[in-house]
Amino acid sequence: MRLLFALLLAPMLASPALADIERLKTKWKVKPDFEKSAAARESISGADCAPAGGWCLAANDEKNYAQLFKIGKNSLDPDKKGVIRLLPKKVDGKKMDEIDAEGVVFVPSGDEKASSHFYVTGSHGLSRSGEFQPSRYTLFRFPVDTQSGKPAFKINDKKVDPAVERTTLLAETIKSNPDLAPFADKTLDRNGVTIEGISEMDGDMLFGLRSPCLANHALVLRVPLGELFKDKPPPSTTDKVQLGDNVGIRDLTRVKNGLLILAGRSDDRRGTEEFTCGEKRAPPSPAPSLWFWSGTTGDAAKPLGTLPGVDINASAETLLVLEETDAGYKVLVLFDGEKNGAPVEFMVGK
Repeated sequence: MRLLFALLLAPMLASPALADIERLKTKWKVKPDFEKSAAARESISGADCAPAGGWCLAANDEKNYAQLFKIGKNSLDPDKKGVIRLLPKKVDGKKMDEIDAEGVVFVPSGDEKASSHFYVTGSHGLSRSGEFQPSRYTLFRFPVDTQSGKPAFKINDKKVDPAVERTTLLAETIKSNPDLAPFADKTLDRNGVTIEGISEMDGDMLFGLRSPCLANHALVLRVPLGELFKDKPPPSTTDKVQLGDNVGIRDLTRVKNGLLILAGRSDDRRGTEEFTCGEKRAPPSPAPSLWFWSGTTGDAAKPLGTLPGVDINASAETLLVLEETDAGYKVLVLFDGEKNGAPVEFMVGK
């Protein structure tokens, strides 16, 4: 995910809080509510924005659509007419369930004459009950104006526009990746594959995985961007990022010289059943945290701190960077399970 606004050159005011993370007292409003149901607005699971105050896109993990919104002064402003249908009710005669959308990224075009794109990814994992639902194994993209982020087609909340592309070939890539293949057909509580973050860097799409968590490391699936929507499964590599025992990636977002990782629990049921991330023991309860990672294979992630004032069981799942300076980041975090994501603002030191 990319910066929402241009980088500011002026340094932040010196503050001891910049050595860690400070929860700001700013009260954020969401008006009107996100569409189209309580289930959707209580399951915001990914968002990203075009640069310089352009349109943003939010996805939820319950329905088959995403919604445009803008960031105002201490407000998120959903567009009631900006609901974009991503998946039809049936594909090849088979009924589609929810996408289980977990990540959104705006990818600018390298060609001034070509469109940029919003990408939305499903979790690519089994349901918690162990059911295989094809809709979850889908990656979407659609064209937008590079400057405004406005879709280059007529928005429709009931019918999928032909400009909305989808592919299910990433699932084949996961099954052929040696690090992920053993976990491709397992549920989350058995360390099964679950994508929860997506970002783009240097021509690669990076998929951050909540699970599997392997020997204290979270995984990032790296795929060449230009290979994603071809007629064969794209090649891939994996990066192992040490975040701790039972800690997975909940979101990824681009910043200068790398990425911010929003991290949290990998397995909610750790301790009740056998688990393969670290030792077999009582579960640690890792609080939501932020990390900086260069995005370079082999580089360690730098811990920036845990989110203060956030319940240890909260599902912090969406990270938006509002501002970056030489000293730190101002970020907005949204929570799954809360109405409209219940946005909270933090100041994060580098």
